[in-house]
Amino acid sequence: MSYGLTPAQDKAMDVLVSDATHIALAGGSRSGKTWLLVRAVIIRALRQPNSRHAIFRYRFNSIKASVILDTLPKVLKMCFPELSSASEMMNKTDSCITQPNGSEVWFGGLDDKDRT
Repeated sequence: MSYGLTPAQDKAMDVLVSDATHIALAGGSRSGKTWLLVRAVIIRALRQPNSRHAIFRYRFNSIKASVILDTLPKVLKMCFPELSSASEMMNKTDSCITQPNGSEVWFGGLDDKDRT
């Protein structure tokens, strides 16, 4: 399965790889913001061995439902078919995936002091 970035995602990707310190993506629901950012984090993790990255949402149950169980598997299947599936890479106890190069991507919710 191949994929292509929309013109808006292409423009956002230019900003993501720029020297900008702070970036905000705008758009309606289902516009591809989360998909693009998850893809960018996976790319960063693959480029830097043994690094750590994090993806947060306000509530943990939101990141689990929308990113861990939906967006992440789609991004991996579409953009990185050579990698294992999300369910094979996921450490369910720690909500973390480990890339083949040792890099980790952690998922969390900001709604719990102990988890934060």
